[in-house]
Amino acid sequence: MNVISGILFFVAFLPYVLSILSGETVPSPVSWIIWACVDTLALVAMKKEGAKSGQLTGAVAGAWLITILALIFGGKPSMGTIEWVSFAGAAIGIILWQRTGNAVCAIVSSQVAVFIGAFPTFARAYLNPAQEDPVAWLIWLASCICALFAIRKWDLANALQPLTFTAVECIMVYLIVIRPYLI
Repeated sequence: MNVISGILFFVAFLPYVLSILSGETVPSPVSWIIWACVDTLALVAMKKEGAKSGQLTGAVAGAWLITILALIFGGKPSMGTIEWVSFAGAAIGIILWQRTGNAVCAIVSSQVAVFIGAFPTFARAYLNPAQEDPVAWLIWLASCICALFAIRKWDLANALQPLTFTAVECIMVYLIVIRPYLI
């Protein structure tokens, strides 16, 4: 399930990239920069703890690609209050990790940063759900479900990352797939 989760997570980037290139999706550069950076750091910390995450491996590879596309096609990163709070939260998480040198603390800090970093994307999806690609987010959610089933040891090092990703994907699926039909 771990490998399937990683493959699904990476595959979900295909419709997302196509949607960006066609102009249908306008990704939040701030969210993607935060996600790419902290996911990379979390992957390193998890490997240090011996935790495996196929999902995070796929996420890191795709997040850097989307970060580049977000900077090119997402327009100028708008730094409103929500973006500054997200960026500060991510920076604090990274600083805490660097100060403690503890891999589990790093995993916790990075996942807090991942969730906080999602706020600009949540805000954009709330205001304009059509700006996000529902197929990609549904595939990412399927990846999360696989990742949850792949957890062999339910501790912070192994479970927090898939739980955090699942929370983000559930919120996004609600905002762009379910909520538009409720309004």
